[in-house]
Amino acid sequence: MRIPKRYGQSRIDNCPFCGKQCTTKNKQGVPVCQDHKDDYLDNIRCVCGELLDVREGKWGPYFVCMDCGNINFKKAMEMNPQLKDKQKVKSESKDNHDKKKSYKTKQDNKREITVTSDQLDYLY
Repeated sequence: MRIPKRYGQSRIDNCPFCGKQCTTKNKQGVPVCQDHKDDYLDNIRCVCGELLDVREGKWGPYFVCMDCGNINFKKAMEMNPQLKDKQKVKSESKDNHDKKKSYKTKQDNKREITVTSDQLDYLY
């Protein structure tokens, strides 16, 4: 049984850095989300150990290895899981830093004030 394609579901690109839906391309021609517009894919390696070059073709980005030839973008990203690991570490450290910062600001705002009966009219 053949299932027909629906409008907008034939190709949905995800950002290689965070996994969100892509809205723009970076200078390498890789579809990325708005947050990673200035980031680059570098140090992507092939199974054989060679560095991969990013190219953009008719059907989207792909990589080229000097020994192996053309490699699918998705396969190359699966061969290099360190890219997503780095992004997770960056986001976790950023979240922890934000939490610590907000915790400190909440503590700084709290002060203990001792009010005597003479000063009560001043405050209220």
